Amino acid sequence: MDLDTLANISDVVSIPIAIIGLILVLHQLYLTRIESEKEHLRTKNEMTLNAYTSIRKDLRIITSRIRKELDIDDGFKKLTQDHIYIIRQNKSLRHDISEMLSMLNKFAVGVRHDIFNIEILNELSGEYFIKTHKQFSPYIKLLRVDSYDIYSEYDILVNRLTQISISKMSLLSKEEIKPTLRNSIKIDRWALLFGAVVITETYIYNIGQHLTFVNKFIITFLIFLILGIMMQLYYAVDKYFSLVHRMKS
Repeated sequence: MDLDTLANISDVVSIPIAIIGLILVLHQLYLTRIESEKEHLRTKNEMTLNAYTSIRKDLRIITSRIRKELDIDDGFKKLTQDHIYIIRQNKSLRHDISEMLSMLNKFAVGVRHDIFNIEILNELSGEYFIKTHKQFSPYIKLLRVDSYDIYSEYDILVNRLTQISISKMSLLSKEEIKPTLRNSIKIDRWALLFGAVVITETYIYNIGQHLTFVNKFIITFLIFLILGIMMQLYYAVDKYFSLVHRMKS
């Protein structure tokens, strides 16, 4: 191997090494960001569990008392005009309802400010939040005659919880085809990598007549390595943004 050939190989190799170095730096930044997001998620989950546990008993007691005062046998039966009349005549009952709705609205504010995890909240008591909102919507509507935005955060939370329930139902209906879909994507990924290497190797062997077999093999291996790292990085970044999207939703 003469000096000119060695210099050419050195030039070819230096570019991939620089690219690989840049990729590794970006990948490290990605891992750091992922760890930060996981830590934030753990903290948010813990705060959600602690907050819900601290008020669960009080919320259950006050809800039972309200339904007893309104003589509601069916737990989530929507309020009628008769119920509204009873509430307007009973100051203590109005206080209980206000306290209950305020508790639920505080959770909604916490979710909006990324303090509480809506997924955890949905698993703990999503159905209760949704059905209670529907049950007391006539009374909330009445309150908004004087204060148009009262418990508005609760509205937003219920809409998001409803969308989560719809999405989960849709995912359950597609659960059986997920493994097949994942396998096909994995096969396509490696097929794409193999095809790119074959095309690149054919190109090198056609134009690089002055290179030895060892030189061609080294260049082919480096190209294969670079393509593999870039492809793995692409899927890692794609997975990261999917995770971020789920966190924000």
